[in-house]
Amino acid sequence: MRQIIGSPAELGREISEQLRKAVEKNPSAAFGFAAVDVPREVYAAIAESGVDFSGCAAFNACDYVGEPKQLNVLKEELFDKTPFASVHTPVEGEDYDAEIRAAGGLEIVVLGVGERGHVAFCEPGVDFGSSTYVSKLAEVTRKNAAEDFGGLENVPTHGLTMGMGTILNAKHVFLVACGEDKANAVLKTLTGRPETFIPASFLQLHIDVEVYLDEAAASKL
Repeated sequence: MRQIIGSPAELGREISEQLRKAVEKNPSAAFGFAAVDVPREVYAAIAESGVDFSGCAAFNACDYVGEPKQLNVLKEELFDKTPFASVHTPVEGEDYDAEIRAAGGLEIVVLGVGERGHVAFCEPGVDFGSSTYVSKLAEVTRKNAAEDFGGLENVPTHGLTMGMGTILNAKHVFLVACGEDKANAVLKTLTGRPETFIPASFLQLHIDVEVYLDEAAASKL
């Protein structure tokens, strides 16, 4: 895994450059984006980069069942500022992986890593071969979202998420972690063995992963 260390804004600019190269090679490429655990500075940099995504498809990596809050964040931070040809989000009962395959597969998926080593809404315990599925959200995940929903009682108990198998099928994976609270997860993701209770560690099985860290997140490596 190639590691890039910098400020969130610097990381965003580097990711933008990689996205630009991908679009130059394939103007109709499909990309995956996760709002959860990705610093807003990263999407601000992509939106300001001038990359022409007008022929590309965008796939939201995860969202809450019955509440498109993550999609709305991505719209506000990226899609409304840098239009895509199409924007997709997981819907309960529909085959999201088939949609991705119909778009030619994911060229790049941009993900954050959570404090417990989870990615998107793939909670600890997920199967590494899982396709998009309904995930029961851990209590800590719901507590972290409580402010956005006006209280824990309003946070959905389930989410829809690309599975680890869906993510591992992408040609390239960009994993972003910023902040001291992510240092333990980064250490276990990059140096431990792949295991179901650290979902991000399954990315070690992928042949092309780039890890974007700030100094704090990289402090225990």
